[in-house]
Amino acid sequence: MIQNGKTVATLRPIEGVSIDPACMALLRQAGAASQTDRMIGEAFEDLALGLARAAGAYRDGRFEDVSRESVAIGKIAARIGVDRMARVAFTVAALAKGRDPVALSANLARLMRLGNNALSTIWDLQDQIV
Repeated sequence: MIQNGKTVATLRPIEGVSIDPACMALLRQAGAASQTDRMIGEAFEDLALGLARAAGAYRDGRFEDVSRESVAIGKIAARIGVDRMARVAFTVAALAKGRDPVALSANLARLMRLGNNALSTIWDLQDQIV
């Protein structure tokens, strides 16, 4: 992009998402395939809703809600094998209780990127299967 005759770089952080295949295999072994698929689908739906609620709470300055939603997101992500997202969610939960707004906003933005990438990856996989 060019502003005032100077080239300005636009940064767009991209972080790949990885879903632990061993975790997914354990989930599949634990129950019937259709029941497991439904549970995983519900987990990703809960992640999407949790991300939206956390973002809204942050915008409204409700940091206790940011913390609570981030803990829930972390637990869901850990259960389905999205470990990096789980770690970042727990970090956001801790930061929401502190006094470092820059670290909170940076980590919340990272959580949103990871969440959106995870959801996109799963939806792309579902499109390929169907």
